[in-house]
Amino acid sequence: MVAVPVKTEKGDVIASLFGKAKYFSLIDNQKRITTHKCMADGGMNVVPWLKSLGVKKVLLNHVGEKPFHALLNADIEVYYVGKERIMLHDALKQVEDETLEKVNVVNYMKLLGEGDHHHDEEGHHSGGCGCGH
Repeated sequence: MVAVPVKTEKGDVIASLFGKAKYFSLIDNQKRITTHKCMADGGMNVVPWLKSLGVKKVLLNHVGEKPFHALLNADIEVYYVGKERIMLHDALKQVEDETLEKVNVVNYMKLLGEGDHHHDEEGHHSGGCGCGH
């Protein structure tokens, strides 16, 4: 199951902030899309809710470090859809084409980070993100 934070109940535009999204579109293995009101408040609380729904991947354009690490710890893969406004169907096409970049501790700061600390190419941490690397 793939989850995507979306702006409205229509589920057509990807929301810019994972933890503040009011709705999530869920895409099952048969490519059926259902949109659900987010039943959690804040990024850290969204992760267990998504896990309880059977989510294995999320597509997003921004997530804070703590929710990001919570997603990884919950065995949920994170994929970056870019910073620009994007429609759900366009992001799903990129999933099909395997053109989305998978986010990990090495590339998180480059793709999603806001600060001046980062992980180097070997995954070693420099700075204060609190991720334990």
